[in-house]
Amino acid sequence: MIADLTGKNALITGAANGLGKGIAQILAQQGACIIIADIDGNAAKLTADEFISLGYRAISLQMDVTNIDSVDTAVASAIDKVGHIDKLVNNAGVIGAPGWHERLEVTEEDWDFTFSVNVKGIVHVTDRIQGDMMKETKGSIVNIASVAGKMGNPDRPNYNASKAAAISYTKSSALKLAKFNINVNCICPGNIWTPMWDKISMRQFNFGSEIFSEFSDVENNRELFHKITELSTPLMRDQSAEDIGYAAAFLLSDSARNITGQAINVDGGRVMG
Repeated sequence: MIADLTGKNALITGAANGLGKGIAQILAQQGACIIIADIDGNAAKLTADEFISLGYRAISLQMDVTNIDSVDTAVASAIDKVGHIDKLVNNAGVIGAPGWHERLEVTEEDWDFTFSVNVKGIVHVTDRIQGDMMKETKGSIVNIASVAGKMGNPDRPNYNASKAAAISYTKSSALKLAKFNINVNCICPGNIWTPMWDKISMRQFNFGSEIFSEFSDVENNRELFHKITELSTPLMRDQSAEDIGYAAAFLLSDSARNITGQAINVDGGRVMG
């Protein structure tokens, strides 16, 4: 066990699939009751039921992080069911507006939608949950950003900028909440094969890229993903959702009680610092 979260209630946004589901699984293994929140309520229930069948404690919520009323309703429902929320993982994220992978140019809609989820979504959920944590004078929050927030990218400037904003907001929240014994940190994943990265590499494969044009000989988008990862990552391997889950579990545990305001890379050495 990397961290003892026994008896803790942890809410994870965007947790029905992909990275969020992987994080939830690790937190459940560490003893937490996991609260699966997702814009797709049916998918969230299926994931929660899957974890319950494995012997873990889990509940599901339908939550649209861009909608304050939806966040309020979902959090109130969670508190009614479990009593309180000790841990929060703001994982819900997008890389562009619907259909972004089918076009090459970044649109105004991409900018607006990305910031509404990746930045304001974190703010909405944190604002709603931090009040209860402040009353208890304890709690831990982990925001999932990306190493993209520490780099530039002409292909996805909207995404990189939103993740940089998430990192900055993490530091501001850490300063605000420190006096209430609440630590707030950020994890910056590298390359993880998730539905999002599937579409990223599909877009690169179909349209080419100013950055990755030298990989024109690859045969499919999955091969492109591995080629990019191998050449850009010192450890020459991609990361997994479980890797991020282990880092989140540690940061949410008492073992990390003196760590706050940090943006920790879990990226195979792609970004150092």
